[in-house]
Amino acid sequence: MNPKQRFVALPVMLFVLSAGVANAGQTIKHVGSIVCVTDKWDEKEVDKGHKLIDYAGRCVDVPDDAAALKSAADCEGKYEYMADGSWKGNGTCTYTYKTGDKLTETWAEGSHLKESTYKITGGAGKYENAGGGGTYNLEELTDTLWAGRFGGTIELP
Repeated sequence: MNPKQRFVALPVMLFVLSAGVANAGQTIKHVGSIVCVTDKWDEKEVDKGHKLIDYAGRCVDVPDDAAALKSAADCEGKYEYMADGSWKGNGTCTYTYKTGDKLTETWAEGSHLKESTYKITGGAGKYENAGGGGTYNLEELTDTLWAGRFGGTIELP
């Protein structure tokens, strides 16, 4: 490598290394809008008024911070509806960013909760071993379309 190549390579290398270090141990505010579409809602009535549902869908997160990357998710889960009108659901989502990074989470919803919750369980790339979590609310717009807000943190190791 000649001196001119080193002159160019060194600042680039320092930038790349410092970007990785800047993320280490960082807590990122995770707040924005979410829109989800239901792809599968396989309902089985096991007793009168008692239903079990297999769910699959897709969501898009749009952060409030315009500089933050948007992400799309594939989600799946299970719901249970009781004869008394109460219900609960839980599942997982994998969010994918244009960069190829992935963020995985578990979620829980139900009539017993004021707000639904999510917990970040890791991911790939920048989000490998990530943690954090928060809350979200969704409103049913149609039989297959939901929209709402989320808020929490992403904790990078």
